Amino acid sequence: MSDLDMCLELPATSSMNAFEGENGSTAMANLAEKLEEIGMVNVDKARLTARIPVIKFFCPIKLSTPNSTGEDDVQMIECDISMQNPLAVINTALLRNYSVFPEVRILVAIIKRWAKSRDINNPSNHTLSSYGYILMLLHFLTTHKASNNAIEMMYSKTDHGKVEITGCPIVPNLQWMNPNWLHSDLVCGYEELSVQPKNQYTMMQHPSEDSFLVNKYFFQIASDEALINNIRRRVYYHESQTNPPSQGKPLIGRILAAFYHYYAFEFDYKKHIVTLQSHRHGTIEREAKGENDSWKVYSQTLCIEDPFETFYDVAHVLKPATFSRMRREFALAYTKIAQSFHKQNVQNDIVESDKFGERLLDSICEEIKDTI
Repeated sequence: MSDLDMCLELPATSSMNAFEGENGSTAMANLAEKLEEIGMVNVDKARLTARIPVIKFFCPIKLSTPNSTGEDDVQMIECDISMQNPLAVINTALLRNYSVFPEVRILVAIIKRWAKSRDINNPSNHTLSSYGYILMLLHFLTTHKASNNAIEMMYSKTDHGKVEITGCPIVPNLQWMNPNWLHSDLVCGYEELSVQPKNQYTMMQHPSEDSFLVNKYFFQIASDEALINNIRRRVYYHESQTNPPSQGKPLIGRILAAFYHYYAFEFDYKKHIVTLQSHRHGTIEREAKGENDSWKVYSQTLCIEDPFETFYDVAHVLKPATFSRMRREFALAYTKIAQSFHKQNVQNDIVESDKFGERLLDSICEEIKDTI
């Protein structure tokens, strides 16, 4: 079962009083007490001092049928609740639209299990949040293509230094995909917008940063089955004589291995940032973020740009030591996958392919005992 993310919004005619704190932390603390009073379980108030105060708790739901002993069976639903944070709703909607691709759902589940088991997904311990790992995955999927059974970057430079799109991404970038591409001939190459739409429907004032306007545009597909099928048909179009090169549906294991390899050995952390805004280029340089948003230019750690709050570094909690450990975990996961694939090929272990996948997952998601 998925967790439940909620956001409290005050009416337009209301505002928080000064004593409640600029971000509503006092009001959220009072809400936490009310949640405990009405029976919520494990109400966690540790993040009330965060930039966006969040209360985490479990909501007990009594199931309609009793268990085998005749007692009431209770299901615990993990819940998060924030206040005056409309961007959280927009972020959730963006991720929901990406989740229409089975690859995204499967890979997110695997990576979240892996990060939790390896104890590298706790921001309070200076490691990355689950949201950060999801953004890393989406950056990878929207900048890489499947070609000849290999996963490779879909951007390349010409002799004149111009960056070109050389294929279809594994998953289209919903903030930059050109909608006209969906109405073109099936053999036409993937296209991205030159600029995002900016109008009364896409632009909004940031809820806490008065000087920042948020462009909340992304191409919404979650409720349109025909649209989803059209996109997937184009992404995985098979025709050996087409230009750009043909692309088949890549195996989940191959994508996962390439994901770990990319962040362990290929991604240039000193030069680039992880982002979904690198349209038509594939990368954004740290120096540009340093100039535009005052990000650290010479830091040795990972930087992740939020999809909508582009001034915000989702990976700011990382320390050099925890980042180094995280990168070692990427390398270790890739090594385990590569060795397992090689061993399976040698043994031709086709009959037990399902068991092979389970064993591989258990191997890369082995719980770590000693932590920093």
